[in-house]
Amino acid sequence: MKVKNLLNNLDKIAPFFLQESFDNSGIQFADLDTPVTKILLSLDVTQGILDEAIENKANLIIAHHPLLFSPLKQITKQKNPLLYQIITGQINLMAMHTNYDLAEGGLNDYVANLLGIKKITPLQGSSEKVFKFAVYVPIQHADRVSQAIFKGGAGKIGKYTETSFNISGKGAFKPMEGTNPFIGKIGKREEVQEIKIETVVAERDLESVVQAMKDNHPYEEPAYDIYKLKAKPSYGIGIFGEIDKEVEISKFSLEAKNKFQARYIRLIKSNNRKIKRVALCTGAGGSLLEQVSRKDADLYITGDITYHAALRAKELGLNVLDVEHFDTEKFFVEALYEQLIKFGIPKDILIKSKKMESPYQML
Repeated sequence: MKVKNLLNNLDKIAPFFLQESFDNSGIQFADLDTPVTKILLSLDVTQGILDEAIENKANLIIAHHPLLFSPLKQITKQKNPLLYQIITGQINLMAMHTNYDLAEGGLNDYVANLLGIKKITPLQGSSEKVFKFAVYVPIQHADRVSQAIFKGGAGKIGKYTETSFNISGKGAFKPMEGTNPFIGKIGKREEVQEIKIETVVAERDLESVVQAMKDNHPYEEPAYDIYKLKAKPSYGIGIFGEIDKEVEISKFSLEAKNKFQARYIRLIKSNNRKIKRVALCTGAGGSLLEQVSRKDADLYITGDITYHAALRAKELGLNVLDVEHFDTEKFFVEALYEQLIKFGIPKDILIKSKKMESPYQML
């Protein structure tokens, strides 16, 4: 497997175009034609992580946080020692940041499952487009084409797959000179019993679905339609959901601390409501306080809440559980590891970093 093959798999897990405009997910440094030896998964890229990669003979690091956020005009060993070592040591580097935060089955979904939160909706929907895809197929070939487009990614609605609506009808066409018709004769109008297969396709899968249809359709010129829908994907920034039973806020907070394996947590308590409806945004989610308020959440779990954001939460009547950024996002490693295994990446080339650590010390 080459680096470019792995990059394609990562793009399927969490399409890079989903990332926020300020972000720099994707390739940081790479030779796309280099065979992958071993892959180190980590939250950040630090000197300790680079040393760990070298010790394990890994030639690829996949981190959640990008090492490169802004353009650089020059790289020197003195000013950019870590980046310099990565480049000169030919360590390929990729980041899965906000694209993985937004993606279905990404980091927020993993942590929500850890905390027992059943997802209802994202806090802020993704900007990815959704399309209606329809194709007209001779009856005897309908099953083959259906399976091909489903394999290409069509028909996904929430946790349901292979969804479609089929309509029987009569198709008509007249092949002209220069054609090579599968059915009918040149110059003669032909009528065929066909099935119209309608389904939905996310923007990321549209190209592969169209190609899968063409590769498996018997017609020289298949007839198909694509419509942009107003419907929004079921994924986006953060999560709003519910836990099974109401619980006291202090009890839930301490249980969450244990599940996060956090050294400390901070509670911004604005009321004594029992906890049932929970909002979550891993990392730094102070900018989403207004969205959370509109969801009428009993508790908002996030990190990096500043003093003034805490005061604003009080004004909004929100209970906020402030968990250290590191403790909400360290699960990136386990979450991506599980997904890479599902994509057929061998376990023996995947390494979960053991040297990740928070930059803060408790005194």
